[in-house]
Amino acid sequence: MSDNVVDINSKRDDLRHKRKEKQLNELKSKFEKALPTEEQDPKQKLLSLFKKKPKQ
Repeated sequence: MSDNVVDINSKRDDLRHKRKEKQLNELKSKFEKALPTEEQDPKQKLLSLFKKKPKQ
């Protein structure tokens, strides 16, 4: 009988985690499409966004 015990919370947590990963991947793809850069390193891409740009 104890073999049939199902931990609902762990399954719920797994689903939440998968959903968050999916949303993160979607957000990353939107970010890449919106701001294409020549940088390949993700850290450098983010740094280049927040660097102060000279005023024109």
